[in-house]
Amino acid sequence: MAKKVSHKKITSKSTVKLSAEDKIDLAIHKKVQKYLHLHLDNYGSKHGRRIEGALFILNFLAIVLFVIETHNISDATRTLLHNIELFVVGIFVLEYAARMWVAENRTKHFFNIYSIIDLLVILPVALNFLNLSFLRIFRILRLFRILRILRFQRIFKSKDTMFGNLSDTKLVVIRIVLTIFTIVFASSGFLWSIENKINPGEFGSIWNAMYFAIVTMSTVGYGDITPISAWGRLVTILMIIAGIALIPWQLGKLLKIMIAAAGKTQTNCKKCGLIEHDLDAKYCKQCGKPMKIKTQSNTED
Repeated sequence: MAKKVSHKKITSKSTVKLSAEDKIDLAIHKKVQKYLHLHLDNYGSKHGRRIEGALFILNFLAIVLFVIETHNISDATRTLLHNIELFVVGIFVLEYAARMWVAENRTKHFFNIYSIIDLLVILPVALNFLNLSFLRIFRILRLFRILRILRFQRIFKSKDTMFGNLSDTKLVVIRIVLTIFTIVFASSGFLWSIENKINPGEFGSIWNAMYFAIVTMSTVGYGDITPISAWGRLVTILMIIAGIALIPWQLGKLLKIMIAAAGKTQTNCKKCGLIEHDLDAKYCKQCGKPMKIKTQSNTED
């Protein structure tokens, strides 16, 4: 009879050994991820300010390219501008991928308002590689390029900005100016895109559309330029509603901050660096260090 051969069961788990090249790749991967996590959206670091500064310039360049495209330019110039735009948007695609890569909660990051704006901005140009210009939906998506102006809101979402640490008053004033400019530019871009083909005499360039937007928002209303399409009138209505809703609301915040600032003094805490303190404060409200507040009466003596 044949003897049964007993096979030994392998109980130990096999470990995967990484080669030296794989270890180097893994170390670089972790180092790059850590670098991006530390410096993206971080204006406190030198590298963070450089990254955000470069993105600020590229975004401003993309807006300038859009404005130039609204004029009568040669086909060669238009092709050159289109290629530059593809390069700029390519960098924005890398930025979007990097932010998604280092995000702690990617689902939450995806539905973040700034992430949605980034996606709407890069999607129309990214789809251009698929040659979908014959589709009507693609032409509508091209209008979303105008929303690049909203990317500037990211810089002033907190007091720590690319231009330094701003006070509450300065931050609100900048937000008000930026809100007005955003409403005017976005509305002008949409109006030009809609009215240019059916009403080229009055909306021949984006500058005419800006003139109409400023005159309309300031309630002057000369009436020398008016949209004739239903979509153009809808954009005008939304522009007016946005101006009525957002600008007074921010002006109210500015008034509250100015009233609150009247009861404070600028005294630097040597321990934690807090600057604003109440006039009658004896201790720093952030770290508790005893302080000598310089009041107006003390300075006069």
